Amino acid sequence: MTTAAAPSHDVLATMAANITQLTEPIYTAARRRITQHPCLLDQLRDAAIPGTVPRGPERRRIPTSRPPLRLDAVDTLSEICVGITGWHAKLGLPSPPRHADWFKAVLRMLPDAAQSLAPSIADWLAADVEAWWHDAAIASGWRPDDLRRLR
Repeated sequence: MTTAAAPSHDVLATMAANITQLTEPIYTAARRRITQHPCLLDQLRDAAIPGTVPRGPERRRIPTSRPPLRLDAVDTLSEICVGITGWHAKLGLPSPPRHADWFKAVLRMLPDAAQSLAPSIADWLAADVEAWWHDAAIASGWRPDDLRRLR
């Protein structure tokens, strides 16, 4: 009987870095000043609430007529939430405590769960997390390359 190889360290490290930016504050430094930005999921949630403006570094209010919320942010947030829920069910992960942010808590469980998966399944999970991170970055007004430099 042969055993499946473990997922590569690079795949797990990249997935963990993406999850950190999705769930933890993002810090930038400019002109000797450090600025804290909300995590990508919180930035998406803010953009999906009517009457708010995204707080990303590239966003500025332009004096024009604007819809009360950003539909691309709502769509991106809903796709990410459905994906997280799907992986939670596929992997049979335990439910987070009631007081926790459910989606962030499940995201934080994924790197540990991925270590015991077959490499092909771990790669599939990592690709989904990468897509969520990329879509959340774009919808929040960040350039993905800038976020990669902040890791």
